[in-house]
Amino acid sequence: MIYPYGAPQATAVLKSSAADFEVEEILGFEPSGEGEHLFLWVEKCGLGTHELITRMAKDHDLPPNAFGYSGLKDKHALTRQWLSLHLPGKGAPFDEPVGEGYRVIRQHRHHKKLRPGTHKFNQFRLCLREIRELPEATLQQIDSVRTQGFANYFGHQRFGRKQDNVQQALAQLGTRKLSRNRKSMLLSSLRSHLFNRILATRIQLGHWHRPLEGDVFMLRGSHSIFSDPLDVALLERFQQQDISNCASLYGSGRSLMSALPAEIEQQIFIENADITNCLERHDSRLQMRPLRVAAESFSFDYDSAAGLLQLELNLPTGSYVTTLLEHFLLLEDAS
Repeated sequence: MIYPYGAPQATAVLKSSAADFEVEEILGFEPSGEGEHLFLWVEKCGLGTHELITRMAKDHDLPPNAFGYSGLKDKHALTRQWLSLHLPGKGAPFDEPVGEGYRVIRQHRHHKKLRPGTHKFNQFRLCLREIRELPEATLQQIDSVRTQGFANYFGHQRFGRKQDNVQQALAQLGTRKLSRNRKSMLLSSLRSHLFNRILATRIQLGHWHRPLEGDVFMLRGSHSIFSDPLDVALLERFQQQDISNCASLYGSGRSLMSALPAEIEQQIFIENADITNCLERHDSRLQMRPLRVAAESFSFDYDSAAGLLQLELNLPTGSYVTTLLEHFLLLEDAS
């Protein structure tokens, strides 16, 4: 991948232990206290979100499809996230809320099921180890990420353990029967691959620090999009990170994008016709994703004697903290 602030100069070890990678979901609202759904605030360690649901369903004799979730949380981490459980007319089954690898901290009724992407942001507390030094170039990269945002690449997780989800998607989609989750994951990997190509191209062409005529913009903290001619006010909003320009997640639908931004995307789509044809066969719908992300409440502390870098930050749902880290660190994942 191509990063906007140059190649990382420092190395670090990530996830030496689960406690080094702590994530907490922030819903942005409080459950109503009544309704057919039970919202569960769950702490887990050593389990992915789907593994967590499978285990809780087995422990409490519940159907797995009664559960809902907002975000998929890392297996090799200490995480706290929300689940929902459809329990119309039934009492809460969590009198003993502790199981292997998880514990239920809070339970509240709500009138709606929890759906993917519902939460507002993720709160991270990270400890990176074996950092021998933070050179001036690295400190400048960290400051650039804090003040100008970071390139919103889909992370390595989206492409599978062997980074071969795109190849598997092209080989399997339409040729064999797949579970709903498997099909969705493979289709997402195809759209993510195209998005990452568009983002890398725009950085390579020098378009990172300024929007282009014809761009589509998304409001910070919202999924609301618009396209307006460039003027002084719009450029100021861009510099303040109130808005970000976007790229397409490929699919059918009318795009507001035009001029050079649309030409860049069309060229990449033409070069990847096998992917776009596959997405069209499976009726993918056009969506927009911001090209950059602003990290909120970003702070860090470096202990040079211990070689530890500790960070705290908030990221909106859909962005990857490992992508942010890769703007200034070469990472070794100890998990």
